[in-house]
Amino acid sequence: MESTPRASTSIIVAGVLAILVGVIGTLSTLAPLILFSTGLGVPLPGAALRPFLYAIWIITLLCALFVVVTGVQVMRLRSWARVSMLAIAGCLLFFGLMGIVVMFVSAFVSIPMQPTVPQGLLLAILGVTYGIPTAISIWWLILFTRRSVVAQFQAQAVLEPWGPPSSLSVFNNPACPLAVRIVGWYLGSFIVVIPFLPFLPKSAPAILFGHIFFGPPAAAIYLFNFALISIPGIGLLLLKRWSYPLTFASQILACVNAVYSTLSPSYESTLRAMFEKMNLPEMPAYTEQMMHYSRYFSMVGLLIPAAILITLYATRQKFYVAADRASQGAITSPPSSTS
Repeated sequence: MESTPRASTSIIVAGVLAILVGVIGTLSTLAPLILFSTGLGVPLPGAALRPFLYAIWIITLLCALFVVVTGVQVMRLRSWARVSMLAIAGCLLFFGLMGIVVMFVSAFVSIPMQPTVPQGLLLAILGVTYGIPTAISIWWLILFTRRSVVAQFQAQAVLEPWGPPSSLSVFNNPACPLAVRIVGWYLGSFIVVIPFLPFLPKSAPAILFGHIFFGPPAAAIYLFNFALISIPGIGLLLLKRWSYPLTFASQILACVNAVYSTLSPSYESTLRAMFEKMNLPEMPAYTEQMMHYSRYFSMVGLLIPAAILITLYATRQKFYVAADRASQGAITSPPSSTS
């Protein structure tokens, strides 16, 4: 009788850390959600923004709870949890790098600072805030792609009884290349946003190719955007051939929209009109300067769709081979490699 594989110390430490990150995220999201909903905290800046903020908090709460579940399951050597950890690490890496870029740009931009907050102390706090997620994400990416770690998850998968696929194993088909599975999990997760779109305030803006929309047109744009992102992502996990070109097209569309909107001569005037329509509190005097630099921050957001396009292009042959086998009803066995 084969003994059940036990997770190594490094996997257990990573799982415990993931649980801690999820718990901290859960508590930090529940605190403002409870305070503002019960009236114990500072009133929200505007009634129009409340549904939008509540939706963000609820989605963040669900993501934090998912990180907790993933941390528990990765210590049990569940294959889907390993893929989830890689996807979470990618999101943390983007968050950390984005924050570090903003931090360094802010250090060299002459923005008035509050005299009670020295710039050196503020930069140190921001460095810790964004540096820790960056370090954790790099560690997880290296750890969960090592051959010895992958072998532990594969050994556990071999011992699991074969039978009707579970809801999670369907989305973690070992025949699908690992990189495609990570992309699919990331894109497919945006489907949780769609149920909250009907509750968006009428003042919530949507920018499409340099034009700003409000009300029902904005809601329709958001619905189309998240559907175009999440549905092909789920299709990648299910090894559907149509999902590959649709995912490729959706990411190219996102890149073109971002580049056109941010490089448009009317970018700053569009932002100004958007702020006026949303009836936000009066902006500080240096807001104009921040609008100018915000276009460069927006361009950093192109890193994710660019990485997705590169990943899909590099794994296109493996994906189509796996998709053809799946369409023919071939039975796949546990893989012998990390891909």
